[in-house]
Amino acid sequence: MSGFSDDCQWWWDGATWIPTARVVLPQLPPTEFEKSGKLELARADRRAGRRNFWISSVLLVGLDLSPANQQGSDAYRTWTMEQLALATDYLLGPDEPMLAGEVSVYDVWDAWTRDLAVAVTAAHVLVLRIDSVEGQPRWIVLAGRAIDVKVESRSGLFGRLWPALEVSVGNGRWTIHGFRGEFNPDPVLEAWRQAANRAVNPR
Repeated sequence: MSGFSDDCQWWWDGATWIPTARVVLPQLPPTEFEKSGKLELARADRRAGRRNFWISSVLLVGLDLSPANQQGSDAYRTWTMEQLALATDYLLGPDEPMLAGEVSVYDVWDAWTRDLAVAVTAAHVLVLRIDSVEGQPRWIVLAGRAIDVKVESRSGLFGRLWPALEVSVGNGRWTIHGFRGEFNPDPVLEAWRQAANRAVNPR
C-alpha cells in the first residue's frame, strides 16, 4: 500500500517513508495507447509538423505556432493522460484513482514539448514533471491535499490565446500550458472543487 503523509512531505513505498521531493517513479507499464501502435503514428505526425514548420518559414508564411507545428500533440496528450493515470495509481494506490488531469504542452520554435502534468484525485492534487517529450511522468513537483491547493484557469486575452491552469500552494506556483482546441481545464477544475468541498464538508 502506498500514499502520502498528512502533510504530503513524505511518501510511503510499502516499506519505508521517502521524502516526496526525492521520489523517482520507475518505468511505467505500457499504456493502451502504446500497445495499440498509435504512439508510432503520433511520432510520425510530430516529425511531419517540424518539417512543415520549416517549409512555412522558408516560404515566409509565418514563424508563429501553426496547426502544422502542433501535429501529433493531441495524440501525445492522450498518451500522457494514460501515463498520468498509471503514475497516480502507483503513488496513491488503486483506491484513489485519478479523476481528471491535464498536460502542459508548449512551443519550442520548430516543434513542441511537454514538461508538467497535473492529476486530481478524490483527496489530492499532484503535479508531476515529465522527463522528456518521449518520456513519462518521473518526479513529483507538488503533492498536496486538495483543500490546501488552489487551482485556477488563467483568464484574460493571453489566456484565450494560450490557455493554462495555475496550481499553487503557499509560495509555490506551477503553470500547466496547453494548445487551443486540445486543452480542457474544466474537468480538472471541477474535480478539484469537489475534492476540496468533500474535505470541508465530509459526509
